[in-house]
Amino acid sequence: MKENKAAAEPKNGRLHALLRDRRVLMGISLLLAMVVWLVLAVINGDTQVISIPGVPVRADFSGTVAEELDLRPFWASPRTDPYSLTVNVVVRCRRYENITADTLEAVLVTGNEYTAGEHSLAIRVSAKREADRDRFELVSVTPGSIPLYFDHYKSLDFGLTTEAVGEAEVPEGYHAEDLIPSKKIVSVSGPARLVDAVALVKAEVRLEGVYGETTVFRDVPVYPVDRNGDTSPYLTVEDGNPGVNVTLPVWRRATLLPSVYFDNVPGAYLAAPLRVTVTPGTVNAALPLPEDSATEDLRYDVGKIDFRALSPANNRFTFPARDLKELRLFDEVEAFTAVVDLDGFAAARLTLPGAQVDALQNDQFTARFGDVSNVVVVGPAEVVNALTPLDLAGEAELPADARPGAARLPLAIRVNREDCWVYGEYTVQARLTEE
Repeated sequence: MKENKAAAEPKNGRLHALLRDRRVLMGISLLLAMVVWLVLAVINGDTQVISIPGVPVRADFSGTVAEELDLRPFWASPRTDPYSLTVNVVVRCRRYENITADTLEAVLVTGNEYTAGEHSLAIRVSAKREADRDRFELVSVTPGSIPLYFDHYKSLDFGLTTEAVGEAEVPEGYHAEDLIPSKKIVSVSGPARLVDAVALVKAEVRLEGVYGETTVFRDVPVYPVDRNGDTSPYLTVEDGNPGVNVTLPVWRRATLLPSVYFDNVPGAYLAAPLRVTVTPGTVNAALPLPEDSATEDLRYDVGKIDFRALSPANNRFTFPARDLKELRLFDEVEAFTAVVDLDGFAAARLTLPGAQVDALQNDQFTARFGDVSNVVVVGPAEVVNALTPLDLAGEAELPADARPGAARLPLAIRVNREDCWVYGEYTVQARLTEE
């Protein structure tokens, strides 16, 4: 034991001697000072500036004067929607502090909006908890306010017009028609004062390049504008989903031969049509044509002739050019005149006996018909002159609301010849009796 104690004494003596060395003590003191300085620097040292994005804004209009006056808030864009608005906040805090969006509360300052019009509402940011108020210093809020328009709600329908930005260029031999919107009427809603100021609603199409075929522009921008040509971001078209497409019709130019077609044609003239002369005989025009169609000497029907309106005394017909909707004329043509060649035809007047008239839909009534005089029949002269009343027959259709007693009914008259027809429209006097 004595030997062990003696052996330990030199070691303790050396440690004691080391601690009494001034140079060692100065080193230890310096090390301790640095540790203390680092601790204090972390706890009470430099501050930091941090940016906190996406802080939600709470908006509450309940109990305000605006609510009592039924003045609704309208926003200019999704970024100013008070119910989904977020802000970026910059704060200054100690380096060890952890400030997040959950620490902060952003509130839209309301309560002073009592007149219709645009108001700028401030956004106030503070700590959610009282204990967090001394942990940071607010530096900035972006945005610090938002514009809202307060007014009564209103919605009106407007006709939609199209406006081209630029000109439609087409290849040689083609023609671009006016733009056609997919909707003729759209609704505009928003602040009543701004809706009442709308003068027109336009769909704006930007034209670029060369268009060699009909082109559809989808989801084009739609703008309501006032009398000064200004638009307001507070207005909404079709509840925010206009869905308007605009078509640019591109037609091919051609030299056309105007023609007519017939209705109620007797059988004899289906395979051998009557000769017709149309004036003017040719026109320069543009119209929708298949790509494989010829571009010259194309027949185009400019009107319809009903055989019931055709007779030797009435064989000239006029068709206004303005009625041709799918045709663009480049010649100065106001109307087309069609003359049907009825050389060798004649008209005769016959009396249709009432006994030769049948009633349609006569399940509830028995019908007796009177004679129909002055029935004009048209056809080749030698055929018409040989006709008798026995060559005629008629059909009268009883209305759904027919009642017993006397009635005058529309009458369809036919001829038992395929080369003749009845000119004009007729009625027949009938007496109806319930069965």
